[in-house]
Amino acid sequence: MAASDEADMPASPVVWDCHTHIYGPYDRHPLPDGAVYAPQAAPFDALRAMHRSIGITHGVIVQAACYGSDHGALLGALDAGEGAYRGIAVIAPDMDETLLAQMAARGVKGVRIGLMSHLGNAFDAGRVRAIVERIRPYGWHALVHGTPGDVVRAVEAVGHLGTSLVIDHMARVAVSEAGLARQLDNVCALLRDESVWIKVSGVDRITAGDLEAPQARTVLEHLLAAAPTRAIWGTDWPHPNLSYPVPDDRALLGWLQVAAGDDSLLRAVLSENPSRLYG
Repeated sequence: MAASDEADMPASPVVWDCHTHIYGPYDRHPLPDGAVYAPQAAPFDALRAMHRSIGITHGVIVQAACYGSDHGALLGALDAGEGAYRGIAVIAPDMDETLLAQMAARGVKGVRIGLMSHLGNAFDAGRVRAIVERIRPYGWHALVHGTPGDVVRAVEAVGHLGTSLVIDHMARVAVSEAGLARQLDNVCALLRDESVWIKVSGVDRITAGDLEAPQARTVLEHLLAAAPTRAIWGTDWPHPNLSYPVPDDRALLGWLQVAAGDDSLLRAVLSENPSRLYG
């Protein structure tokens, strides 16, 4: 079966998409001046329609970098989701405690620690530690978004604090580079820690849109073998900041279903693991 073919959905009433973003509606949630990028509107209603069309019942909405510290669109979507959606915020170490408590009450379950330079970020061990210290009282996890080297540094900086850490987008390993095996070994070594999770999203990002790339399946197989009970998946809808055609979300789900190759493992990734992390 080709990676773009649709496979059977695992037998579970709950299926999670653990990585999405929303933008707009811009008449209610405009982008701030100086936003790091300006995507087309992609409001919650469109996200929910996509999920229904491919059999997704629950979702996680990650605060978009272009909104900065304004979480209005995210929180509004969580309210509209009627309990089926969770949120990932982006916070500064000095964010007001009242705001954090309000986010927790409305469905936020973690924060994203951005380390990607194209989004204006850089690794700062002190800042990473300060953010993780702020979220510990809420039982949130930290979603670490960076390339393998920065992900390793971030996990080493805060791994001893007892907070769950989720490595985003397969650590953005570069399948086209000669150093893939070493990068993959380093990420898998982090997953020996029971507090570290992996999100096997972004296959199109590590292959520049080529879902048939054989290295992509190699990456997935290694990551799932390293943490079968701590792996989750997401579409990355609506797929911002791409230099190649926007992937089809049904094809991304189909790729995972075929590449995972095992119904029990697929059920863990799409249902059991995210239900434990976000339920």
